[in-house]
Amino acid sequence: MATVTASPLINKISAELATLQEDKHIQAVYSQWMDDIYVVWVGIRDDSPTAREAAYRIEDEVSENFPQVLFDFHVIALPEGKSTDDYISNAQVIFQRSA
Repeated sequence: MATVTASPLINKISAELATLQEDKHIQAVYSQWMDDIYVVWVGIRDDSPTAREAAYRIEDEVSENFPQVLFDFHVIALPEGKSTDDYISNAQVIFQRSA
């Protein structure tokens, strides 16, 4: 399996998130290489079908653009008062909605 540097991946994911500026469901996105897998965590404020669809759109688009990369996407429903930081450590923040 070929390894792609994280920068083009981060750029693509960030570009996808920029299209979702009006969609307030996605709160934060973190990523990290783990062995040969690029792991992405997407924190959503409510656990609704609409919020999950927004996260899955990002997954589909990025996976299509980087077919040589193994991805592991995780959607985290964030209860009130919690942030993605409460669940993820040692990963790079690639998107954080301002409060």
